[in-house]
Amino acid sequence: MRAFVRSLLPICMLCLAIAGPVCAQTPPGDDPPAVDIEDVDGLQVILEQQRELRAHLDAGGIEGLTTRENNRVRDAQAEVFAITEGKSRLDQLDINEKVALENALQKINAYVQGSAAAADGQTVCWRERVTGSKRKTTRCGTEAERLQARQGARAYLERPKVCGQNCGGQL
Repeated sequence: MRAFVRSLLPICMLCLAIAGPVCAQTPPGDDPPAVDIEDVDGLQVILEQQRELRAHLDAGGIEGLTTRENNRVRDAQAEVFAITEGKSRLDQLDINEKVALENALQKINAYVQGSAAAADGQTVCWRERVTGSKRKTTRCGTEAERLQARQGARAYLERPKVCGQNCGGQL
């Protein structure tokens, strides 16, 4: 069961990352389905994989995960289904929805991988404003990099901005 889920989620991540042609992985020994790659959209592949994962969760959960972790996977899946509701193709999602979808899928992947190292190595994307502009950019990195950037910004803001005694050589 866990091997199935581990093989399922990287495919899902790849399909979202390329957001165009879909790369399908078939088990060894099976003939690939006779489907034209342009006829299949990555969003449909993602949703089908999430439905399969939900069926496994409903059948008793994912082996090796606690009840709490199974519930977290369900919550992240609820995000995926809420974001994609009424959409049939990836190109129908705006940039904020794509970022939220990527983050939800990464959460699911991190929970299924089941370790703190996987959570720190989880790729997340966030939108931030460019200084001096109203323009937003999308930045992606690992969860550890995002936390490091957040802590660095917090440390910068907490530093005193006024010189103390004997500052600059003046008495």
